[in-house]
Amino acid sequence: MSDNILSIRNLETDYSLGNGGYVKAIRSLSLDVRRGESLALVGESGSGKSTLALSIMRLIEKPNKIAEGEIIFLDKDREISVLKLGEIGLRLFRWKKVAMIFQSAMNILNPVMRVENQFIDTFEAHNIQDDYDQRINKYLTIAGLGKKVRRLYPHELSGGMKQRVSIALALSCEPELLIADEPTTALDVVVQREILFELRQLKNSLNLSIIFITHDLSVASAVADRIGIFYAGRIVEIGKKNDVINRPAHPYAKLLLGSIVTLSTPRGKELTSLEGTPPDLSKEITGCSFYDRCPSHVKQCLTYDLQPLKVGEDHYVECLRAQELLDSE
Repeated sequence: MSDNILSIRNLETDYSLGNGGYVKAIRSLSLDVRRGESLALVGESGSGKSTLALSIMRLIEKPNKIAEGEIIFLDKDREISVLKLGEIGLRLFRWKKVAMIFQSAMNILNPVMRVENQFIDTFEAHNIQDDYDQRINKYLTIAGLGKKVRRLYPHELSGGMKQRVSIALALSCEPELLIADEPTTALDVVVQREILFELRQLKNSLNLSIIFITHDLSVASAVADRIGIFYAGRIVEIGKKNDVINRPAHPYAKLLLGSIVTLSTPRGKELTSLEGTPPDLSKEITGCSFYDRCPSHVKQCLTYDLQPLKVGEDHYVECLRAQELLDSE
């Protein structure tokens, strides 16, 4: 059995501008997700994180398109080419193989249906024949909720409880991979902490693989085994959590980390700021897309071919000067 559960190669996802042109939201991206790991993808709004999640789930709607690449789900005994699946294959793949918690997931619940009926609809749609009562109770309990919740309507639940119901629904078809897209958005800090704790527990108890999407590095550090830094439709740095946080090698990652206040930040330390704006992805980009905002760029960066540079054990960076900058610290 492969160590990876998902393998993405040279993926390009385009959004239509309506005039014949396209924005390249994902640009020739390659990524492996390992079995049983929690991989956090971090970056600014608009960097392509959610587009990657929707691409994996085949939820990119026309006239937008997945223009190139491969998405391979490595099942226990076979490889599934996600981009080649037909309607029946997609129905089996979604929820049973890969499930997703969407942004503002608390708002996806049907307001006029009791919680238990939303589970039953899901089971019927995916042809699950188990004892419904037992399965509903099991996953509500796993998500930290009591059985009484099943008879309630969404308006009778707090925001944190709705989010837990969404997690329980996503897990109820027993997927091998869970994609969580900003699952703690709009929740208060205490509830965020509880949800993050539940996700960590679920990963360990269910041997679940998780792709956790966030713009918040502190949230990523709470749940991740590895962290990938997203910028302009590509992963510019990826490695073990402690390596990326304690020894970032890409200038963008350094600036992101330098802009965060933590309990260990020395009093009076000046925070860094990230000036400028991301590049226009409707235009062709040559070399490093961070060039105009990078304080360490050199002329050669404009023709850099974006090959990942290994700067440590399991630590890769798309930066021509990464090792040089690390050695100079």
